[in-house]
Amino acid sequence: MHMRIQRTSRKQSQAQTRERLLRAARAEFARRGVAAASIDRISESAGFSRGAFYANYAGKHDVLLELLAQHQRDEIAAWQDLLGAQGTLDEVLPALRERFDLFAGRADDVLFSTELQIEALRNPEFAERYRLFAQEIAQRTQQLAAAFIARAGYSQVSAEVLGKALQSLAPQLIAEARLGLDASGQSAGQRLVAMIVELLGTQR
Repeated sequence: MHMRIQRTSRKQSQAQTRERLLRAARAEFARRGVAAASIDRISESAGFSRGAFYANYAGKHDVLLELLAQHQRDEIAAWQDLLGAQGTLDEVLPALRERFDLFAGRADDVLFSTELQIEALRNPEFAERYRLFAQEIAQRTQQLAAAFIARAGYSQVSAEVLGKALQSLAPQLIAEARLGLDASGQSAGQRLVAMIVELLGTQR
């Protein structure tokens, strides 16, 4: 009796390598920040050589870009799912507030996003990769804004404007909450949802 041995394809192997590098990089960035993060430590922690890292990523900002892209895609998808749940928009808003407050609690993401923007401004080669990421997230956020408008049944602003407002407001409100700059006593999630409702132009 011959047993069939399943072999990992080249594509699967590369995907597994990248996933291990991403996990190691996430831990390294969280511990040391981007500036102090070491590609050697990331590679060693993932069980690979420095060469394996560079076979998959051009540098640590590229791996960070992939991490943030994954996280933001997942977060936008989670909001889309909440907006698609049963009930009125009023009934969904508390879950959205709670979700954003959890997101706001991860301060590293805001810092890393800012770091990537700075790197893109300084580094023309990285700027093109960052531009593609930014365009994708902008498109997904506009789709999220359209879902808000559809759920509310009315809006005094377009999906494009609401989407841009969401992208701009979210990091600002998180930074203000973390730095204690807001005196309203409300959480970042409460403030964001209140602003969305105001932009929609519906009375809640």
